[in-house]
This record gives sequence, structure tokens and C-alpha cells, in this order.
Amino acid sequence: MAFLGADFEARRMQGRLGRLIRKGLGAFACVAMVAAAVRAANNADRVEIEIPMFSGGFGTAFFEETARLFEKERPGVRVRLYGDPRIEDKVRVRAIDGSYPDGAFAPRLLWPALIKAGRVRDLRGDFAGANWEGDAAWGDTFLPGAIESWRVGEGIYGVPFGYAAWTIFYNRALFREHGWTEPRTWDEFFALCERIRATGLAPVSLTGVYPNYPDAFLRAAFYNLAGATGWRDLNALEPGMRSDPRYVRAAGVLQRITQQYTLRGCEGATHTASQLAFLQGRSAMVVSGSWMLGEMAGKFPPGFELGSMGFPVFPEGVADPRAIQTGADCFFVFATGNPERERATVDFFRFLTSRARAEAFIRRQDAPVAVRGVPLEAYSPLMRPTADLILQAPESFNMPQVALQPPAIRQALVDARNALMTGRISPAEFGARVEAAAASDRARAADPDRVELRHPVAGTGLLTGLAVVAGAALVLTVRRRRTLAAGGTDGDGATFGPLRPGVAALFVGPALLLYGAFVLLPGLASFGGAFLHWDGLSRPSWAGLFNFKWLLFESDGFWRALRNNVYLMVVPALVVVPVALLFATMIHRGVWGGSVFRVVLLFPNLLGGIAATLLWLNAYEPQGGLVNAALTGLGDLLAQTPAPDALVAWLHGFAGYPWLAPANLYTALIPIYLWMACGFNLILYLAAMEGIDPQLYEAAELEGASRGRQFFAITLPMIWDVLIVSAVFLLIAGLNAFEMIWLLTSQDPGGETHTLGTLMVSSMFKDFQVGRATAIAVVLFALVLAGSAVVMRGLKREAIER
Repeated sequence: MAFLGADFEARRMQGRLGRLIRKGLGAFACVAMVAAAVRAANNADRVEIEIPMFSGGFGTAFFEETARLFEKERPGVRVRLYGDPRIEDKVRVRAIDGSYPDGAFAPRLLWPALIKAGRVRDLRGDFAGANWEGDAAWGDTFLPGAIESWRVGEGIYGVPFGYAAWTIFYNRALFREHGWTEPRTWDEFFALCERIRATGLAPVSLTGVYPNYPDAFLRAAFYNLAGATGWRDLNALEPGMRSDPRYVRAAGVLQRITQQYTLRGCEGATHTASQLAFLQGRSAMVVSGSWMLGEMAGKFPPGFELGSMGFPVFPEGVADPRAIQTGADCFFVFATGNPERERATVDFFRFLTSRARAEAFIRRQDAPVAVRGVPLEAYSPLMRPTADLILQAPESFNMPQVALQPPAIRQALVDARNALMTGRISPAEFGARVEAAAASDRARAADPDRVELRHPVAGTGLLTGLAVVAGAALVLTVRRRRTLAAGGTDGDGATFGPLRPGVAALFVGPALLLYGAFVLLPGLASFGGAFLHWDGLSRPSWAGLFNFKWLLFESDGFWRALRNNVYLMVVPALVVVPVALLFATMIHRGVWGGSVFRVVLLFPNLLGGIAATLLWLNAYEPQGGLVNAALTGLGDLLAQTPAPDALVAWLHGFAGYPWLAPANLYTALIPIYLWMACGFNLILYLAAMEGIDPQLYEAAELEGASRGRQFFAITLPMIWDVLIVSAVFLLIAGLNAFEMIWLLTSQDPGGETHTLGTLMVSSMFKDFQVGRATAIAVVLFALVLAGSAVVMRGLKREAIER
């Protein structure tokens, strides 16, 4: 009875506890509903705007702080501002999908296509309104030329904030020591360069990897000669502007500087390497934008006196000598169709560009802004000379937006500029080439479906070759199926019977569904895009076979890229395969330290292609890079021995050698391929060798066969199938080459260095030609398929019993 009583009491307590919990949950639910209703009522009149931004450079901390301050000024607005180093890729997907944020700072987004499609707000009316302080029109509060950065047609689409000026930085202490003064004219500049060179010092440090840097000389010289009107006509592709004597003369200035007065190896130097060489005292001057101080933060020697001067002028120049060339980092407002959010976004940018926030940014980041009225004292002593040039300039001209230039002239500028700088063409030839590209762009705009037959034989030959391979593959497939149906073998001594439908569905079905959903269907959709004219945003139109005809029969760039791909298929394989076979054979036959050797050779594969390429990018720096330092150091070492003088001189000749210059780039790829691919192929070959019966080698030794004879009679035939697989891998890698070229050319390959992969990406994200890029992908797919089939069939041998 006591037990029953205790049980009854426990159940009664549980019932009370359950009722209390239910009442508590009910009360909590009521409170939550009331709180949600209160929040909804409070947020009913609240506007939330979304602003993603590129988080590189200056980061996002200042802008997030500005968003919180703005919310205090406008309690009815919430700003969701966030950063990401790959924000362009994320916003690009949203733009194509049609789900736009309210504003963005994404320098490499497809802004020209978005503007053309009407997806970006025209800010002319907003700039005509009051600034944040209410004492001037908003558009009048910016420095000269700032809002011109994104003037497209009659509209203005960017809100400038960060402001960069191209200048010539120099070492004040060095100038003072030698009595050198800032030159005013180009003749004085060249005379100064001669005096600097006489001291054994390089006058100017430049980068050839980023062509916009040396191009600053060309832009400055032409603007001074042609003025604002000529500059506008040049960028509007007016006929004859690039063959104009003023443009040719400006090109002559650039060629003279790069041929006579630059630090050796500039063609293959990055911009940071050229700036570092200047700070290390290897040159007296360097050309850069005002962002150099941020890039070189922590690398300035103690007490370094940095001077900044504008570009020289011609005595007969028509532009103001104090004019500067600038560029502005702009925020954009998307035309979302929601007027309230658009107004709130514009209001936030008005607050961001107020004088108080501009000064706060300068004091925190020590970088110029596009806003007037900030005192010079806000800048650090190192930045003040540049800031003073900016504040004193009565006019400026913007570096033209690369993305706004049509495809042909953009590529021609890259290629012809390099040829000009290296002396392969004259300034007049440079102007003629770029003018021809401008004429091609004008003709393309007038007749988009025109195809000029420049490569009829090559295009026809490629199509014929692909058709022959496809026909041969079809014949062999039909023949094999007939053989199997008749009870024969497939040629390898194996027979396969058909699986029952249920068994096939069980084993193959799930994988086939996943593969079809994530590979086959998207692939078929991309095949369809090759037959369209489409920029990824506006409505596509039918193009038929135009994209393929243009690639195969007109495009010079396609055939140069294909030539480079063929090089990468053949030449690295001729180096990698023998070396990997040699090392694998040595390890297989018991070389001392084979296990450690295997790990060392495989290590580069653990890094990944991008990380390894970045390592080689630094190793190939002309000044201070590991490769040149090792080669010249070896020369110094051999100079102390009886080594031939010619060998020592040859090694010393690598001092400042520009490995990454377009003329040397593909030669420089061979060591990278060897370093990255040798380990993988070594393991592949070694695994096959370890499957060979040791008794075969014992029998061969008893017969008196040498090691070399054993390799060719036993090892090579037994691993032949693995060699075929390796060859197919190398072929596919050569055809799909992208990341290595893309990174080593600083994401802007020239016509001489493009591969089909980089050409496809450039067509997609720089030229906004989705149909053309897709057509390249289709051709690339066909080439990989045909090449793999040819290699596998051509190298196939009769199977050997193990």
C-alpha cells in the first residue's frame, strides 16, 4: 500500500508540473507574439538596404562604422553592409539571376553590361541635389574629374569615394644629394634620366606585367598635346585618333623611356616588385598611383623622403601643365524598381561622401578621397606631396575604364603596347595597329554578324580533323558492338555480357542521376548558349553558327591561343614523362633514399595549382627573385673555379632577366610543369612498376640483359597502359591550361600568351560575350575528346599477360 501511495503522489506531482509547463509555454508564446507584433510595427516604416563591397584594399571596418553612424542620423533606415574578397563573383550570380542588392562596391563587376541593360541608377538628378551638409550641389563637392569616372553616354553612374592620382615618385634625399630638380618638360626629363644613368643607377622602375603603369606615360603625353577634346575623341573611338601624330608622338615618349631608362627586367616585373626596387635604391623614380603608400606600408626604409611630381609636358602642349590623371573607386546604386530603397541608398552615399567622413577616412587610411574641402594636414607626411598635387590641380583626366573599351582595341592595346615597349615596332606602327583595331570595333558595331575570312584553310582543316576523328570513333564503336554481339572479345581479351535492367538500375542509376543533374544538363544548356548573341543580362538573340564561324575563320586570338595550348600539350610532356620515368625507375630498382625522394617529389602536388603558381610568380621576379638569384649566384660560384668563362657569363646574364615577359613566358612554364607534374606521374609509374613480377627481372639478369635492356624489354611494355593514361592527363591539362597563365599574366593575358581557357574567361567576363565564350568551351570540349581518343588509340598496344 505504501508503494501504491507513493506512486499516486508521484503521478499527481507530474500532473501539476505538466500543467505549469504548459502554462509557461503558453505565456512565452503570447509574449513572443506580442514582441513580434511590436517589432513588426516598429519595422513597418523602416527601410533596410543591402550594400556588399570588395573587402580588399581598405577593408570594411570604416564603412561599417559609417553605416552605424548613418543609422543614427536616419533611424528609419538600416544598412546591411558587408565585405568579401570575391564579392564580384557573388554579385555577378545575383545580377544574372535578377536579385540585385541596393548598392555595391565591386570594381570588376560587369558594370558596362549592367548599365547598358538599365540595371544601374543614373545619378545625374541626385548629383544636382544638395550634398549632406546642404551647402552645395552634391556633384560640385567632388574633385575635378571624379564623377567623370563612370560617365557613360549622357548618364553618370558611379559615386566616387577613393581617389587615386598617377604620379612619378622620387627619392628626395637622392635628388638633393646630386642636385637634381623636378623636370617641367619632357626634354628636361630625358636629360635628368641621362644624368641619373651616368651614376650607374636606373632612372625609372616600371612594371611590364601590369601595362596600365607604363601606359601612364602615354596617357599623360597625349593629354598634354591634345587636351580634353582630343582625349574625349580618343576614348570615343573617333576615326584617325590613334594614328594622329600627337598619339604617335606620345607613344614615342613611352618607347624611349622603356628602351633606355628603365630598370632591367621591367617587362617581367610586377608592380609591387618595381616599387620595392625603388625603395631599395635600385632606381631614382617609380611610376605608380597614390595607392603605392598603402601597398608598401611597412617597407619604407627609416627616414625615407618620398617626393611626388606630375608628369612632364611639351612646351607646345595645350592642356594645363598642372593637370593630373586620376581614377576613382566608385559605389553604384542598382535600379531595383523600389524608389524608397534607392533613395535611402543614395542618401547613405551622400553621408559617406560628407566632408567629416572623408576626413575621417583619410586620417585612418592615409589615402586620398574624391571629396573637396579636406585639409592637407589630414594626410601623413609621406602622402602630402601627392595630396598637394591633387588639391592644386585645376583639371584632371580619368584613365579610361578598361571594361568600357571594345574587345578588339582592348586586346590590341595590350599586344601592341608590349611590342612598342620592347622595340619590336615603331611608334607609327603602334598607332596603326591600334587604329586598325578601333576600325574593326566600329565595323563590328555596324554589322555584328559580319565574318572576315582570315583563316579559311586552318578553320576548314580543324573541322575536317574533328569530323574524321568522330567518324573513326563511330566506325570502331559499331564494329566493337558487332564483335561483342557475335560472342567475340573487345580486343583486350575480355568479354562483357549485358546487365539485367534491374541490376543496371541498382548499380548505375543513382550515380547516373547525380551526374546527369549536375554535369550533363548544365553542359547541354551551355551547348545551347553557343548559338546565341548574349551579354548575360539582356534578352539573348539567335546567332546560329556565327560564334563558331567567327572563332574558326576570323579570330586571330583563337588560333594563337590554340597554338599555345598545343605547345603546353607537347613540350611539357616531352620533359615530364622522361624525367618521371627516370626517377620512378631509380626508386623501383632500389636507389638509396628512395622513400624520402618519393615524398619530396610528391610535395608540390599538395600545394594546389594556385598556391604553386603564386610561389613561382615571386620566384621569377627579375630583381631579387629566387630563380635569377640562384642562377647568378651559381655564376659567382663557378667564377672561383676553372669553369669556362662563357658559362659564367651566361649565368651572370640572368641578372634581371624578365621570365614573365610575353616572349619568355612559355619557356618559363617548363620548370613549373616539371616541378608540379613530375611527382604525380612518378607515383603513377611507380605503382605500375611495383605490380611487375620480380621473376621477370631475375630471368632477364640470368640471360645477361643489362638494366637498360630490362627497362625497354620488361618495364616499359608492362606499364604501357599507364603511360597512355599519363599522356591523356597531360594532353587534357595542356588543353585546359588556365590558372597558371591567368595568374602569371596578372589576369590580363595578351594575344601572344592567351590559351583557350583564358580566352574563354576573358570573352565571358571582360568582353561580356557569353555566346562566344560558350562556343570556345564547346570547341575546347571537342578538342579534348578528339585528342584523348587519338592518343589512346594511337598508343594502344596488344595487352601483355603479367
